[in-house]
Amino acid sequence: MKNSRVSQKPRVSDRMADVAKLIRSKKTFVLTTHVNPDGDGLGAQSAMYVALKRLGKTVHVVNHDPLIPRYTFLPFAKAYRQSDKIPAHDVCIVMDAGDFSRIREDVKREEFGILINIDHHYSNNHYGDYNLVMPKAAATGEVVYELIKTLKIEIDKPIAESIYVSVVTDTGGFRNSNTTPDVLRLAAELIEKGADGAVVNKKIFSGISKEAMELNRLSLGKIKLFDAGKIGTMTLSQADFKKTGAVDDDTENLVNQIGKIDTVKISAFLKERKDGKIKLSLRSGDEKVNVANVAREFRGGGHTYAAGAILAGPLKEALSQVLKVCKKVLK
Repeated sequence: MKNSRVSQKPRVSDRMADVAKLIRSKKTFVLTTHVNPDGDGLGAQSAMYVALKRLGKTVHVVNHDPLIPRYTFLPFAKAYRQSDKIPAHDVCIVMDAGDFSRIREDVKREEFGILINIDHHYSNNHYGDYNLVMPKAAATGEVVYELIKTLKIEIDKPIAESIYVSVVTDTGGFRNSNTTPDVLRLAAELIEKGADGAVVNKKIFSGISKEAMELNRLSLGKIKLFDAGKIGTMTLSQADFKKTGAVDDDTENLVNQIGKIDTVKISAFLKERKDGKIKLSLRSGDEKVNVANVAREFRGGGHTYAAGAILAGPLKEALSQVLKVCKKVLK
């Protein structure tokens, strides 16, 4: 279902104004993001939650998966609900999901009211009634930030810190090649508005449990190189989780370990879920290599530098399929 404005490809500023007008006219909102939410989606949700509450709106935060413990410091944490049941609402805002199906496997359009799609993935298929899609943005939080400013809501610590989480996570701690001068200027502005960058970085990237450290040790030993070292892989089975006592959240940054090898252009982390399916996380170590092209082969999504998908098991077969596609993308 697409709004006629979208088909005419209006300027982003025009779309921002239209969405801001819609938001001011409605009362009840649902905020959601993709399955296995990351810092970008969660930070964007948190900032939008604070902004809507400031406008006196009723706001529900509903995601398919639980809130990752390291993000419980975000201001929307107490409102967060893990559920597939969508409460009554006027408007649903989906953030950081390049495709509508990324919300969950069995999602249906009729579950939602007016749909606002806010994203930065170039592969986004504009599934919303309103689409704020900015492929040049480093993170979805950056798009949300522009919307909040269009709504003329004061940017203070809760909003600034939420947006900072989006930006710092989707740039890999300002290490990825999407760390542009504009992104660094935005980070500086957010810190000026109250975001504590040092504290946020510590909460997100440090402070792991001994079980997580053991999983790190085990996983590093599982890194393998293919295609003259241009492809690096890491695999974890359910047996590995049982052996170490680690939990799913403890794997969030493991894919980035693969890319530290200087020859690696594609990092592929495959994790066996409890249901037997395989969660694939991809990272690009070369601005000319688009890992979203790998993810799309498995009906996944993402952008040039980071993407993901869900594959059928077993783990060994899934790895073989991923390697074939990675080699094809590198040609």
